[in-house]
Amino acid sequence: MSFADFENRIRTQFPNDWQDILTSIEKEPVTSLRYNPRKNNSAIQPNIPWTKHGVYLDKRPSFTFDPHFHLGSYYVQESSSMFIDYVLQTIKNELISLDRVLDLCAAPGGKSTIVLDHLESHQFLIANEIIPQRNAVLRENITKWGYPNFLVTENKPADFKSIPNFFDCILLDAPCSGEGLFRKDKNARNEWSIATAEMCSTRQFEIFESIWSSLKEGGILIYSTCTYNPEENELLLEKLLKSGFEFETIDLEINPEWNIDCIQTNNIRGYSFLPHKVKGEGFFCSVLKKKGVYIPALKKPTRDHINPWLTNHINTENLTSYSSYKFKNSLFLAPSCLLDELPQLSKQFYVKQIGIEVGQYKGLEIVPQQGLALLPYDKKGLPLVNLTLEQAIAFLSFENPALNLTNGLYLFLFQDIPLGYAKVEKSKFFNLYPSGWKIRNSIKIVTK
Repeated sequence: MSFADFENRIRTQFPNDWQDILTSIEKEPVTSLRYNPRKNNSAIQPNIPWTKHGVYLDKRPSFTFDPHFHLGSYYVQESSSMFIDYVLQTIKNELISLDRVLDLCAAPGGKSTIVLDHLESHQFLIANEIIPQRNAVLRENITKWGYPNFLVTENKPADFKSIPNFFDCILLDAPCSGEGLFRKDKNARNEWSIATAEMCSTRQFEIFESIWSSLKEGGILIYSTCTYNPEENELLLEKLLKSGFEFETIDLEINPEWNIDCIQTNNIRGYSFLPHKVKGEGFFCSVLKKKGVYIPALKKPTRDHINPWLTNHINTENLTSYSSYKFKNSLFLAPSCLLDELPQLSKQFYVKQIGIEVGQYKGLEIVPQQGLALLPYDKKGLPLVNLTLEQAIAFLSFENPALNLTNGLYLFLFQDIPLGYAKVEKSKFFNLYPSGWKIRNSIKIVTK
């Protein structure tokens, strides 16, 4: 990185604030998290103003050794990006329904979990990530969130041209030069250059062009980056307008106390989070409404089917509009409306996961899987065992939590919240927690 080039750009762009901005990125980043509204029993009051569930923390704890982190009780997320929660709350009340939503560059999954918070049982999210390793992280994080209204794909943006006029809403958190992450991620500084920023702007234009036709007329595209660079933000959107893409940007009601900068060019309205003004990292967001008359999706009658095995393990009263289905050797749970679309979607896309895996077939038997424990519905049918913190960490580390149990299948809990399954057979302990998710660090748990 040529820091002098970056400094000169900031001096020119922010003639009155440049010194404060440069000073702010040398400070310690703020730690924040967003609670899962379907799982949160915390007494902590939200204090991030643009989201109902966000909390600033005084210091960064060791999340790895908090069982609630692995349960999907919360997601560690940068506070500025939680603004998407406010945007979705606004547009779904005033502009559109969220029947079909695309999160195009979805990994690691923070914004996808925000979308899932807003979806009703008859709506679904397609969370896409082209890089396989990041796609695996995405699937883990949204599975832990516990709401099965999603399909994960691993496709290029251009592939979405195959389903024109399909999505009510698209989130495009575009790959960018990452200036807003300089305080949080030191590697982002090393990777920055003027050439990189220019390349990102070109790439953003191409991505936008690839997915535009898949958005319905009158639909909403939420464009965001973690950079201050106008060429990747408001000026890029101006360039798109001049190139023939027809949209208007939505004027959101912003509380002045939030200290968010409202950006206004000739045609573009955007919102900029600057690290010397907000308690968070650098972020830009603009809400685009595509030209045309918005027509919500026609509600089709669906045939729900829940495998009787599942009714023996969870309370299914809240599973109206859901179906279970067998895929390869597993049983999954997904919204019926998504399964109705599956024949078309599976032909067009590389589908990695549909809903949440709840069981695996072992001969004539179905064995519960971690996704079943993570669903926010009352569990039944198995003995429940509450673990201490030390035992919970052992279980999550794929170790034996040293319990004296008779043969059988058990659901382990931590503080009365389902943690995962284990089986005892002929005095041998079999941990059913996903081995790929296990804690790989070691720590001495001190109990009193």
